[in-house]
Amino acid sequence: MPKRIDHDARRRQIAKAAIEVIGAQGLDNTRLVDVGRAAKVTTGAITHYFDGKDAVLLAALDHVAQRILSALASEEATDDLFELVAGILPVNQNGLRDWRVWMSFFGRAVGDPALARINKTYYDEFRDGLAAIIRRHQQEGKLASHIDPAVTADAIISIVDGFCIRATLERKDWPPARQRAQLEAMLRPLLPASEKKSRGTTNAKGGK
Repeated sequence: MPKRIDHDARRRQIAKAAIEVIGAQGLDNTRLVDVGRAAKVTTGAITHYFDGKDAVLLAALDHVAQRILSALASEEATDDLFELVAGILPVNQNGLRDWRVWMSFFGRAVGDPALARINKTYYDEFRDGLAAIIRRHQQEGKLASHIDPAVTADAIISIVDGFCIRATLERKDWPPARQRAQLEAMLRPLLPASEKKSRGTTNAKGGK
């Protein structure tokens, strides 16, 4: 019998290979032959699944974005919002690679209206996912009720985008410890504990 091929798995395989190549070589230097070599498939196989190089590159971008969206939708996302966001930092090779991919497309979107719309869609989804987590934490009494979930989510995204760009470009100057310290300094003030939780912490320490 002929071997059955999982077409979705093959597309993911190619997208992952494109991420590796873009992360190592940059977007402009990425060629289908390089992606094929990384994926261990022929360029003909790539064009069988994707309508040209741009479609492969967009699949790589989507794969990176879906990793973040999956993390936002996971059960762990309800536990510690700081640690969830910290998981996006470029503190290891995988994180650094993903940020290089994201930044490559971000720069291209400046002069590409279609890509700019795609980026906006992802950012809207990131904001909505974070806002949903913030609302759950407010309902559970973990976060203060007065903060606006959507506004706070946008602020978190802006913070992460800002210093993670520097951390990606200035790798030696931004080791993991500095990245976490910077995130702590900028994120904690945006996420005040609820009054009930604050009182509970005070009582636990012997306060009135």
